[in-house]
Amino acid sequence: MMKIPEELLKESPDQRVNLCSGSEDAVSALTERLRGASSAVLFTGRGSAERSGALAAVEAASRCVGCRLERFSDIEPEPGIPTVERMRAFLAAHSADAVVAAGGGSVLDAAKAAYLTYQTGEPLSEHFGVDKYASRHPQSDLKRIVAVPTTSGTGSECTAYSNIVDRRLAVKKLISERLILPDTAIVAPVFTATMPRGVTLATGCDALAHLLEGFLNVRADKNHPRANVWALEGIRLVCEYLPQALGSPDDAGARRGMAVAAALGGMVIRFKSTGLPHLCSFSWFGRIEHGIAAALLLPASWEYYLAEPSVAEHTLSLREVFGGDSPEGVVRGFRAFLTRIGVPPSLAAYPDITPELLARTAKSGCENTMKLELAPRRVPLERSEEILSSILEAAYRG
Repeated sequence: MMKIPEELLKESPDQRVNLCSGSEDAVSALTERLRGASSAVLFTGRGSAERSGALAAVEAASRCVGCRLERFSDIEPEPGIPTVERMRAFLAAHSADAVVAAGGGSVLDAAKAAYLTYQTGEPLSEHFGVDKYASRHPQSDLKRIVAVPTTSGTGSECTAYSNIVDRRLAVKKLISERLILPDTAIVAPVFTATMPRGVTLATGCDALAHLLEGFLNVRADKNHPRANVWALEGIRLVCEYLPQALGSPDDAGARRGMAVAAALGGMVIRFKSTGLPHLCSFSWFGRIEHGIAAALLLPASWEYYLAEPSVAEHTLSLREVFGGDSPEGVVRGFRAFLTRIGVPPSLAAYPDITPELLARTAKSGCENTMKLELAPRRVPLERSEEILSSILEAAYRG
């Protein structure tokens, strides 16, 4: 069994990551973070915070320091713009000294967006894009949330990203804003032990996709000197511990390994962005679990990338993880790993992923010129529909 490189979490820039050994440790970390606050707002989903034990921990910490706690608990999976607006109004009504978000990536993302709009006084629509507020106000600083993840996958506790759904347009929109990176991440693997098997699988695949897509993004290798180290260690952790977490949900060591891997994935994609799998699956919400979609799109995207020599070189460094004596063999080994953990053989296994949807996805890919340009192997705009169609069709066939 591999050693869990917990010390790497201390390298997360501009934030503190507390890896907690149990509920009491989490209460202690939360108590320290809430000390001095007379009131706090807690954002949660509709039930996971109770089931996981995270709610009880936040409540215990607030009592320890005499901090009044006001809770908003109506955040849906894949949160939409109206939810963020209600959360902003909730913040305005309670004028809290601190904001805590306890839940999966949806809860953390919505809390980041709501706290951003509340503090800036600007509409949510002003923040979609990259560093929209920070570029307009370069000297500004904002308070940031305390993130308590109850899943191991999105890495939202360690990213400056927030994904919010515009249901009117049926698209998911991204805020990438350095000022919303959580101030503190309270990573307590015990809070992830109640995840159903399907959630463990989907979020674990999401973590693996973040780690692999970031690692393969060779054109961003210089963005941070440690990002590839984080990625490699995280990939190894997922391959070691995700099968264990699926087979033995109460295995504390497996949950700890996955919690560290997910946080490392978040750290990686802060500096080395995701690629074509995330581009293609970004707005498939409600049709397929995001992590599963990204994982199923990875082999065909990866094969497209391999024409870039530096990608092939990076790929060979994963031989000890996935096997194979060539870059193509490593990709086949990755696909075999997905099969072992129970990922279906292709996108065709999902009735809502239709050839018509794939055609629309390929056609709309040209709208994200930045993602096409920054892919590990560039996708020429004039050939984007052709190339994306080929990748999508291969993932659909399996």
